[in-house]
Amino acid sequence: MDFCERYGKVAWARPSQDERKLDAPGIDISHHRISSHFGKLVLFTRLRCGQWNCDFCSQKNQSIWRAFLHDRLPEVEKDWHLLTLTAHSKKRSLAGSYENLQSGIDIFMKRIRRCHGKIEYVRTFERHPMSDALHAHFIISGLSAFCVPGTWGNFCPCFLAVTERTARNGFWSLETYLKSVAFECGMGYMADAAYIPVHAAANYVTKYLTKDLQGIDIKGLRHVQTTRGIGSPAHKSDLSWQVADFVTARDFLPGEHILDLQTGEQVPQSYWEEFDCYPPELN
Repeated sequence: MDFCERYGKVAWARPSQDERKLDAPGIDISHHRISSHFGKLVLFTRLRCGQWNCDFCSQKNQSIWRAFLHDRLPEVEKDWHLLTLTAHSKKRSLAGSYENLQSGIDIFMKRIRRCHGKIEYVRTFERHPMSDALHAHFIISGLSAFCVPGTWGNFCPCFLAVTERTARNGFWSLETYLKSVAFECGMGYMADAAYIPVHAAANYVTKYLTKDLQGIDIKGLRHVQTTRGIGSPAHKSDLSWQVADFVTARDFLPGEHILDLQTGEQVPQSYWEEFDCYPPELN
């Protein structure tokens, strides 16, 4: 299947000769071989629902996020860690684990910032293969290798991040510190953290985004969450797209032909001698 079957709208636009790469709706026509003898070009695309539980759109969403993060993460930071947080052992249902993680992660990240300073992260969820419980997977920047107990200026106890261990006692490893904080925030004690090269980070976090790997159906769930410093893929275009249920010969000027961006087919004006509308599955 080359397009979303859930959403019936289509869109078309007239690019200039120099416009071969478009920012939206996620279209690149540079690889199409365009026959100039047909006449002027009109780009045609079937719009998609964009839902994560759609076979086509989940794959498309994943590829968009992966491409975005491959470009964005090196701009944000060079050093990244993998971080996995689990729900509390008494919260093993799908809804229960999600609620536990949502509330726990909010408190957890506030404590991490107090210790480590500025952090950036991308978060996705994974459903455990042997139960309904969710895990939260992160790629996160700004973490130090060790932590030591200390106090704030008001003498309240806290942990302070340090980059090196200068003594045998009194230094907590990053993983030990994260396990303790996760448990204190009401989540599970299993909290793993490991360094990952930036070029591999995007592949890691986006591998959990396809429908086949998910099976998660929770109202309001955000499959991908990022900090403001990372952001999200932008949807913009310099072209003026027109949207309708289908197109007819009246939508085109003399000498124009359609380039179908899903099928790669170039449709000449002679098409209208036999059919009333495009795409052909609607005839």
